[in-house]
Amino acid sequence: MSSNMDITSILNAQSNMTTLLDMYMSLEEEPKIRLESQISALDEKSQVLSDLDSKLSALRSKSERLTDPITDYFQAKVATSSDTDKFTVEAANSSSLGNHTLTVQRLAQSDTRVSEVFMNVDSDFTSYTTDQTFSIEVGSPTDEDPDNRVSVSVTVTADKFTADNENVLYEIASAINTAMSAAVTNEDIVNDEVIRAAVIQEINGESRLQLRSNNSGYTYRMNFTDSADGLLNDLQVNRSVLQGGDRGGYMIDVGTSYADSNLNSQFTLNGLTYYRDANNVSDAMEGVTMRFLNTFETTETITITPDTEEVQGEVEAFIESYNETLRFLKDNVQINASTYERGVLADDTTYRSLRNEIRSMVLTSVPGVTNTSYSYLNNIGISSDDEGYLSISDIDEFTEALENNAVYVSDLFRDEDNGIAVKLDAYLENFVKATGTISQSQSLIDDRINILNDRLETVEDYLSRRREQLQSELEQLQESMSILSSQQNFFNLFMQNL
Repeated sequence: MSSNMDITSILNAQSNMTTLLDMYMSLEEEPKIRLESQISALDEKSQVLSDLDSKLSALRSKSERLTDPITDYFQAKVATSSDTDKFTVEAANSSSLGNHTLTVQRLAQSDTRVSEVFMNVDSDFTSYTTDQTFSIEVGSPTDEDPDNRVSVSVTVTADKFTADNENVLYEIASAINTAMSAAVTNEDIVNDEVIRAAVIQEINGESRLQLRSNNSGYTYRMNFTDSADGLLNDLQVNRSVLQGGDRGGYMIDVGTSYADSNLNSQFTLNGLTYYRDANNVSDAMEGVTMRFLNTFETTETITITPDTEEVQGEVEAFIESYNETLRFLKDNVQINASTYERGVLADDTTYRSLRNEIRSMVLTSVPGVTNTSYSYLNNIGISSDDEGYLSISDIDEFTEALENNAVYVSDLFRDEDNGIAVKLDAYLENFVKATGTISQSQSLIDDRINILNDRLETVEDYLSRRREQLQSELEQLQESMSILSSQQNFFNLFMQNL
């Protein structure tokens, strides 16, 4: 019998054993693959919902901005000055459109007082042998009392008067500045209301004390109460006359009222004369701030017009966010016409209808507007293409609507019942709020993923045990085949010797 059966090659190599095991297990792992695929799809859907939440939140934010109850961005105004070398002007939304005439007769200045001139090396203050206490009264207006004033006490100790004139003046200035700082710390006044003291030297070897109010205007003028020994009187810093030559006094005529004080600005606006403490004036005309740079008697003009560029920027930001949202929804709730690939949210009717709802709110008529000729977006130069994407296609028409009456444009977005931005804001809130539609959808997805992960863990545990079982069986089979191979070899040798 010469038959020779070689079955050892079937299972004798470890690589063959592993390949055989992997082939079998690949069939067993199909349930695991299906579970992983389902989890992956749910993860993708959850991510798409997160991205959708961001898009909708951004669109809602733009809608809220357009419906801001405090700032009506559609009422934005721009003010222009006929001569910016003389004055500049800014307009708030509350300002009125039109032209206004302006002349400026006087600029506001800070109250400035100086002492007489002292020779630095002389000692004119040695007669003061006791502490000298005086007070400076400063303006500190409040809402209740715009004419409120505060007296700040200043003490110069006796030892400071033994030095030469220059050093005594520096000590007096230091005492005044220290007292003012203490008044700010104690909240008697604020920092803008302080009087600042300094020593100035117009000519080498001569000095004089200078006091200057931090703010301009008659409100912040200085008044003095002298020390018992008349220190301020000797300094002449409190003289109620204009400084002249070496003599002390005020540098700018303080006057006796807001009208006659040269500390105040004086200007004529639309034929009426005004007096103010500052050169920046925001309370003469509602919503308008003027900054005077020079005086001028020739009538200049303030022109206030709609700020079409700012309004356009606000509307374009809304349109951009709207288009991005619409585009994102198209990609994720529809079937691609070219590839026939279904969007991640295509099977969810809630999100399929969302795109149509948003388009409808934006493109349909807005009832209740002030002017029915402006009840659609296309009435103000905003058009949509076949997909519903918006653009300002006619900027001239948009600008004309604003210039005719900004309310016409505003109503389309801000009408309290039917405005586009008002409706979008309320509608989108149901999707993006903490307990909204998207949050609920993601919560359901998370619950489903947790269930599938538990099942996947069970399947993976089974597969692990199954692999171990098969591994053991194959190893036993390999061992049996090895014994059988040995027996076969023995049998073959026996037959050859017959």
